Amino acid sequence: MITKISGGSAPRPPAPIAQDTRPSVTFIPADAAGVARIVIDRPGDPVNAIDVRLMEDFAAAIAAARNARPRGLVVSSGKEGQFVAGADLSLLRGTSQSDIEKASRSMQRVLNDLAALPFVTVAAINGPALGGGLEIALACDTRIAADAPNVRVGLTETRLGLIPAAGGTQRLPRLIGLPRALDMILTARQLAPKRALRAGVIDEVVHPAVLLRAAIDHATRDTKRKPKGGATVVERAATHFAPARAIALRQARSRTFAETKGRYPAQLAAIDAVAIGLAKGIDAGLDAEARAFGELAIGETGRSLTALVMLTLRQRKAAFEGLGKPRAIANVGVVGLGFMGSGIAQAAAASGLRVRARDRDAAAVATGLSSIRALTTDATKKGVFERREAARIVGRVTGGPDLSGFHNADLVIEAVFEEMATKRRVIAELEQVLRPEAVIATNTSALPIAEIAREARSPERIVGMHFFSPVHKMPLIEVVRPAAADADAVATAVAAAIALGKTPIVVSDGPGFYTTRVLSTMIGEAFTMLAEGDSIEAIDRAMTAFGWPVGPLQLVDEVGLEVAGHAGETVAKARGMTAPTIVQQLVAEGFKGKHKGGGFYRYDGGRRTPNPRVRELLGAPTHPAAGDIAERLTVTFINEAARCLDEGVLRSPGEGDLGAVLGLGFPPFLGGPFRYADAQRQRVVTTLERLAASRGDRLLPTESLRSRRPFFSL
Repeated sequence: MITKISGGSAPRPPAPIAQDTRPSVTFIPADAAGVARIVIDRPGDPVNAIDVRLMEDFAAAIAAARNARPRGLVVSSGKEGQFVAGADLSLLRGTSQSDIEKASRSMQRVLNDLAALPFVTVAAINGPALGGGLEIALACDTRIAADAPNVRVGLTETRLGLIPAAGGTQRLPRLIGLPRALDMILTARQLAPKRALRAGVIDEVVHPAVLLRAAIDHATRDTKRKPKGGATVVERAATHFAPARAIALRQARSRTFAETKGRYPAQLAAIDAVAIGLAKGIDAGLDAEARAFGELAIGETGRSLTALVMLTLRQRKAAFEGLGKPRAIANVGVVGLGFMGSGIAQAAAASGLRVRARDRDAAAVATGLSSIRALTTDATKKGVFERREAARIVGRVTGGPDLSGFHNADLVIEAVFEEMATKRRVIAELEQVLRPEAVIATNTSALPIAEIAREARSPERIVGMHFFSPVHKMPLIEVVRPAAADADAVATAVAAAIALGKTPIVVSDGPGFYTTRVLSTMIGEAFTMLAEGDSIEAIDRAMTAFGWPVGPLQLVDEVGLEVAGHAGETVAKARGMTAPTIVQQLVAEGFKGKHKGGGFYRYDGGRRTPNPRVRELLGAPTHPAAGDIAERLTVTFINEAARCLDEGVLRSPGEGDLGAVLGLGFPPFLGGPFRYADAQRQRVVTTLERLAASRGDRLLPTESLRSRRPFFSL
């Protein structure tokens, strides 16, 4: 039900009185064909976000429709390209469990009234129908969607640590069957129109220009019908036949617990609500849904995940704070078509930008273009793009072994090897052909941008854009602002990141910036713990058990020891510390990573085993292994994040949390390092002080942690 919040942490500014008095939902009497309409158009908001007033107006419109008794009814949006994106998340702030549960039951009643209307109801979906938006559509008899790129349908609540709370757990399984419904709900999957049609969520997909006409036609000729519970006999059996249903539910619970380790209770609560409704009836299911929603909304996981989504949505505006005016971007250049460069070029083309790419020779260019086609084809198979759009994406990218075609570029992203001289040479070549107003962004994870730009003729137009791997999956871009950079150039990089569908954070220049610096500091502490006597497996196992997606030593193998070692040395040198030598020792012996001879682990087919050479190189343990491994590494990460805030590398705790979760895999259910520090301040500080006393001053808590001042206001 909930996927959207209005921007900013402050309350909305008062809207003009004329907007305040205009209803969010309007009933329009029947036309000559006997079809009436309910039009959703929340005033003063670019999207239709569900709030109390909108639901009150919706209830009144439904009552008017019931009294009018038209031949049919179409539920549509008054906003171009927008249906209903979900509820306003600000409704959950400072609200009690009882009030949240009441709000859920209230919306359930409204949609029950919609479903109970004695004539055919049709949802005309012209934009995102997510969370509560899809629940509105599910309460209609028929759903028609426009064949447009921005149309998506899904119940996305579980990514917020919540569950659908307006009947979604009850109506979706009855419509498309238990197996498909559980997949959509538990993964928060969003379906494009044609994929939704195949799944049975949508009844017809039409050209946007005829959406309303098609909906009216359905309202005149369709009949009220009971959902079948799936398209196949197997799906219907899993939905309605108790023994088959029990097997499907048991498998879903088992898979969910294996994936979440019990840290994300929303998925299990959703399964329970679905199970109760199918076994005991829809009223019992709705009751379970509302109760679970109230419990989850005030729980720590729900609050943390909701806060992250709110931060993400606000960041689209907040990222521009203190910057200049972004320049228009239509043409993007990409230098280097390796793994990262190909991903960047594909993401730019997918966002509608024209891309000109360059690599060292024709063979490298061909390989890069092939990678772009493969990425796009794979996404098409998964329903991310329609085939026609995929063809257009691939067609937007051209390439060659020189810089011909780059003179039209508005932004060029350099993605060559992480080596200072190479990057300086590329920038010098670019400055020979680019227009003066074109922005140059260097994709680097650790090298200071000011050093890369030191020999440039126009250093003011050079910024950093740190992409994360793989580009098509990772949602973060770290925009680095060197002191000499023009504010408009930085704003242009931020706008480009948003255009690519990413969440940007803006950080100050320096070795490792923010994300690489905090991650390298934590990994460096893991190396120290190895030397002290903790085992490779124990360190990685402790971190994944805590909630990190992968352990730090396995991550080094995944990234590559040469890349990780370079980043670690850069950060350690800037901190005046000596970097551990174990990575360089392993590289010298030919251990360069998972796909390059192994590293901290040896890889034999699908098996991964600790590399015994690591202990041989480290020698005898320096300290007896002791203490909570995950706690030590996590508070090390938090301490370095706080230091970045203290030193002005970070602009805000919110950007620090977004960078850590979206870019590095800090456990999302904890909300990010700063939100976690607020929740566990005493424990974090005490642990750091204890570790500093036994392991060195590098672990002393920063001033902002010792101050006990919260990073976030309640």
